[in-house]
Amino acid sequence: MKGIYSFVAKKNNEPKGCDSCLLSSEYEANEKANSLLEIFIDVNIIEIFKYENDKFTLLGSVKKYEYTHL
Repeated sequence: MKGIYSFVAKKNNEPKGCDSCLLSSEYEANEKANSLLEIFIDVNIIEIFKYENDKFTLLGSVKKYEYTHL
């Protein structure tokens, strides 16, 4: 059964955008979060929430890694 997952795109803890969709698993939610990191180029974290029992629960987050040259 599919569940409702919501995603909040943030930069330095400030919300910049959001999205929600029906997905089959937390694995799909992580894939969606990674794709949102590519879409929202100015954010550094996507928080993942799942809607269950009339409330949203934070499942985790996906962070953008910034590579630096030494």
